[in-house]
Amino acid sequence: MSVRNVAEKAAKHWPVLTASTVAAALAIALVIVVTGPDPAPTNTTLMSDSITVGVVDDGPEFDFGDLNPSGFDIDVMKYVGTQLGRPVTPTILTSAQRGSYLQSHTAKLVIATYSITPDRNSQGIDFAGPYLVTPQALLVRGSDAASLSAPNGLKDQKVCTIRTTTASAVTIPQANMDSRADTTKGCVDQLDEGSATAVLTDELVLDGYADVSNGKYKVILSGVYGETQYYGIGLLGGQRTLCHQLDSVIISYLHDKWRRDFQDTLKGPANAPLATIGDFEGKYKPKDSDITAYSCKL
Repeated sequence: MSVRNVAEKAAKHWPVLTASTVAAALAIALVIVVTGPDPAPTNTTLMSDSITVGVVDDGPEFDFGDLNPSGFDIDVMKYVGTQLGRPVTPTILTSAQRGSYLQSHTAKLVIATYSITPDRNSQGIDFAGPYLVTPQALLVRGSDAASLSAPNGLKDQKVCTIRTTTASAVTIPQANMDSRADTTKGCVDQLDEGSATAVLTDELVLDGYADVSNGKYKVILSGVYGETQYYGIGLLGGQRTLCHQLDSVIISYLHDKWRRDFQDTLKGPANAPLATIGDFEGKYKPKDSDITAYSCKL
């Protein structure tokens, strides 16, 4: 309605109105015309529902690259976002920063080869999952693989582990376990430089490095040292509703996309001779009962 129409209606229906009363009516009309309806939500408002997910950028075949990361963990992250109906935004961290990023609310979730452990639960970190299972192993130079795999082959040899990871608590009898790094790549750099003879961590992580090395590195002694690792989605404790939602997403993923993503990203283990590792699903794929046993404890 225009300002003029408001004035005409006032004159027609209330002919005895004073000039001041008409002026007040005009002022109200101006407010209606100028302000109009509330503005539609902006993209910024909608994007506030984005989930920030902590990922590493030094895991070939898991989460590699900082501009356009790719790998198995990135596939899991994207599936989670799709199933929850919310955009996901990756943020790069190191293995040592996974817990602190959750505790400081820098990341809502962490999907970064993050093993479910009672010690991490005691620090207030809960987990959904697992979505992947792996033994631990050693990465060595290809030329050293035979000698280091022999009995006592690791005696007095320097073995590098990544700080704050489960492998950093493992002891190999007679080996020198003093070498440390903040990232897996840091340990692999020590292997390159000759300051370490082997890298001890999760087999599937090491398989990624071996797969892209064109024979430079080999993975040895899988399952001989350390313990089986169960990778989960990390989140702060006290979020049981979200944790159970994530469990449902992971169960769907295991039955829907797990096999295809594993074959597309973790090519070495997926294509290894069956006589060596048995069926790769039987070795690396969690059971539904594992989710009941390991997830949502806080």
